[in-house]
Amino acid sequence: MEDHVDKPAGAIKALTDIEPDKDLAMDEDRREQQPAMTSILLHLIPGIPIIAGLFLFSLPFFSRVIGMDIELRVVFGFTLSILVTLIPVQLGILLYAGKKLNGKLSLKGVVGYTEKSPLKSYLTFVPLLLVYAIVLFVLVSPLITPSITEALFAWYPQEYNLQNILAHPGDLSGHRGIYLLLGLYILVNGVLGPLVEELYFRGYLLPRMKGYAGRWAPALNITLFSLYHYFSPWENPIRILAFLPLGYLVSKKRDIRIGILVHVLMNTGGALFLLARIPA
Repeated sequence: MEDHVDKPAGAIKALTDIEPDKDLAMDEDRREQQPAMTSILLHLIPGIPIIAGLFLFSLPFFSRVIGMDIELRVVFGFTLSILVTLIPVQLGILLYAGKKLNGKLSLKGVVGYTEKSPLKSYLTFVPLLLVYAIVLFVLVSPLITPSITEALFAWYPQEYNLQNILAHPGDLSGHRGIYLLLGLYILVNGVLGPLVEELYFRGYLLPRMKGYAGRWAPALNITLFSLYHYFSPWENPIRILAFLPLGYLVSKKRDIRIGILVHVLMNTGGALFLLARIPA
């Protein structure tokens, strides 16, 4: 009987159940479309528990519990927030939608854009999108983001400004628990977080926006995705520019794998670059 299937095992199996839906592979627009307000709220509301988790888990108590120096508490709080809020909330919405659609924990018919592209497409577009994003985040962002932060977001507690913290890796060096934290950071923020975000934002929400946003759906999806990062609003201009080509390419190719590869490699590369810059 289906009701007696082990639920954790079913949830794990559900994550692999995103093979192309043959009934919809030829026309993603046949997927049930969401009303504009529902879609917008589903983009923005998941960001609330993330920033709440950042503030909560950055309290010294949580760092001390695992024997980590409190100087690392904000990076640890952010990492823990992704693990405890981002992943369960967004994955929970996907699995709930799958339960309603299929009567079981499954992503079949829930995650769209599952058509496979030729290998040449991955080898061409993924590196190009990565280089484009790196240029924006590494070279362009330092030129404009500090001015945006000072002009519009001086009210935000700068001790929780992760970009400032990660821009000075030497300040993280020598603290108890730093390598444990970086290992968690690479796994959670580098791999698991962006994987779930792409399944949710580009795989679930984007294909259901065409009904009200039409050809502007990818641009709106990327804009709302950026705005949902309440913990770093000063990065919205750069983040939107960096992800905009990805949104349109995923939509055009109907292949979420491109988004997953770019997003995971971007975040993981950034985490490894941070690790390499921390003095021994």
